[in-house]
Amino acid sequence: MKKAEKIGIIAALCGIILLFLIASTDFVLEENRKEVYTIAFVTDGSADDRFQSLRKGMEKAAKKWNVDLVVDAPYLSGNAAEQEAAIEEVVENGAQAVITVPADQVQMEKFLDQSKLQVPVITLEKELHSEKKFGAYICDSEKSAKKLARAVLEEKKDASVALYASDVSAKETANCLDILEKELEDGGCTVIRRQYRQGFEIEGEVVVAADPYTFSQIVNLQKIPDRLYGIGCSNKMLTLLEEGKVCAAVICNEYDKGYLSVEAAMKSIQNGTRQRTVKMEQVLVRQENLYDKEYEALLFPIS
Repeated sequence: MKKAEKIGIIAALCGIILLFLIASTDFVLEENRKEVYTIAFVTDGSADDRFQSLRKGMEKAAKKWNVDLVVDAPYLSGNAAEQEAAIEEVVENGAQAVITVPADQVQMEKFLDQSKLQVPVITLEKELHSEKKFGAYICDSEKSAKKLARAVLEEKKDASVALYASDVSAKETANCLDILEKELEDGGCTVIRRQYRQGFEIEGEVVVAADPYTFSQIVNLQKIPDRLYGIGCSNKMLTLLEEGKVCAAVICNEYDKGYLSVEAAMKSIQNGTRQRTVKMEQVLVRQENLYDKEYEALLFPIS
């Protein structure tokens, strides 16, 4: 092969390599130019461990959709006014959608209807009636109540039961309380209702927390009721369940709830899509089935 031909071949190869490098660089730059979306998750101020599985699902979806997930909460747990202020702040700072666990359903509805927020809102645990609500992911209050009532009655049919809840005006909570009371009284129990307030002693032979916020607060008290049931999940609750200090809990698929809420927020941002209210899968978990294979992914998800 002549020297000139060799030089030509080498030059051609160098040209191909150069074109490949340029194309690769353009591809990387194009990837880096993908739009980043900002979605805020504003909690009700519960302990962080209540939202760990939920956050894992959110983070998985955020990675898929190129989302910067911002997390905020009211300084005082369960404070509706501070939660509203936190929502306004994250929107002012650029959030294009908000996912929230309303501390007070009625107050949140009034806030959204009266505010000038122009971003879609996705709610968890409570379904709002507002034009700014673009989706809701909740537990089935009727099924939850019936599962808990059966669990109580299987242990003791003539117990004195105290039903505790925080946001008693919330539709899901009120429905859960009504069904719990009826099922337990029909089964022979004496039932009283009490609104949970921070700093007040929890009383009752058997205590049932009828909403996730209340349950998360009670399991973190220094003195846990002797016979405690509830709706919701947290690391502390799972520890107490393992130790036999919580009798039973109804738990929704928090990981899927987190993933789906971010996905719904993205569809709302991109297309203005409104999602129907989704009632999540739920199970009744006791000490004896806590580590059953069928519940592993639900209770201990891996992100």
